[in-house]
Amino acid sequence: MRKEEDPKKPGAIRVENFNLYYGNFQALKQVNLEFQHREVTAIIGPSGCGKSTLLRSINRMNDYMDQVRTEGQIYHENRPVYGPGVDLVEHRKKVGMVFQRPNPFPLTVYENVIFGCRLHLELSRSELDSRVEKSLMSVGLWEVLADHLDQDALSLPNEQQQRLCIARLVAMNPDVLLMDEPCSALDPIATQRIEELIHELKKDYTIIIVTHNMAQAARVSDWTAYFYLGNLIEFGRTEKIFTRPEKKETEDYITGRFG
Repeated sequence: MRKEEDPKKPGAIRVENFNLYYGNFQALKQVNLEFQHREVTAIIGPSGCGKSTLLRSINRMNDYMDQVRTEGQIYHENRPVYGPGVDLVEHRKKVGMVFQRPNPFPLTVYENVIFGCRLHLELSRSELDSRVEKSLMSVGLWEVLADHLDQDALSLPNEQQQRLCIARLVAMNPDVLLMDEPCSALDPIATQRIEELIHELKKDYTIIIVTHNMAQAARVSDWTAYFYLGNLIEFGRTEKIFTRPEKKETEDYITGRFG
């Protein structure tokens, strides 16, 4: 049974007065946003509006880009994500990211799942075996791949590769899963399966998904945030955003009159 959240408890991820600059270009502008525990938030908006930039900011992936500057703060479980004392390795164990195209390593299925565990944890073989089974079960791949753990991960179909990448994150026991258009490289049937997986995963994880697909956002998310030109235009319950948005800009985008 899903545990009830304390209504006074801050969200799993909290963004406060956050600005991000690529050189002289401001990609995110004074963003304030809170992502709730064990719920799915969809980030929508036209290309170049800052959706993926926000996701990468939460994971600190923008650190690898030249001339990036930030102002404000992002908190994970009330701990600042930006600051001199932040351990990025520990942060990324708890806040994992899935990309547009599946990116399994050129290793076996087994070694893909426990890659992070081998790198960062001291676990026995039986503990690693247990994590592989549990992680693959959580993404619906155990029955399919239990007898094929030594198979080259790159030989799997695209949908299974994407599930495997999610299993690789789950093996590290994260709190938050960031998904940057995880279905963009998949066909409609595979997309439906990943969406069903997201519904299952939110029982245990906070999920933030960037998508260009309005129907997908409506299907999978509890909350929706609409961005335009680096600004958070509107944020609220998905049903309300899609049926009774407060801002005309949001309504124009949702209904296809803009973007």
